[in-house]
Amino acid sequence: MCTMCAGLSKRDGFFIVEWPHHVWRLAEDQTWPGWSMLIHKKHVTELFEMSPAERAAAMEEVSEAARILKNAFGATKMNIELLGNQEPHVHWHIIPRRTDDPAWNRPIWTFSHAPVRLSPKEHDSVVARIRRKIPAAPAV
Repeated sequence: MCTMCAGLSKRDGFFIVEWPHHVWRLAEDQTWPGWSMLIHKKHVTELFEMSPAERAAAMEEVSEAARILKNAFGATKMNIELLGNQEPHVHWHIIPRRTDDPAWNRPIWTFSHAPVRLSPKEHDSVVARIRRKIPAAPAV
């Protein structure tokens, strides 16, 4: 089974919210505070495998998550990445970037670093910070 599909039902401490097209989860590495992923609920590997309406609705959720994270973490710029080389399932890395982050002006994937793992209390605080910014329903 696809690891992304398996993670869709997890309601552990990394779970943020479930939307119509995605499950939003905090990334384990918090080198960039707020780094999270939106995992598409349907197993597709490419955007063109979605219907135009489904793709448009998914993109609205991605945009809403990025807006929420920008506001929650005071980001200068948002990185939104859809790669899928390691996990062939549509999922978005949404990374708040700031001019004082350790790899400003570089893709995070090119920055060798030890992942920042939060304590349970810090972790819960980050998830709560994001959830407080989520409106009752995403603008889709």
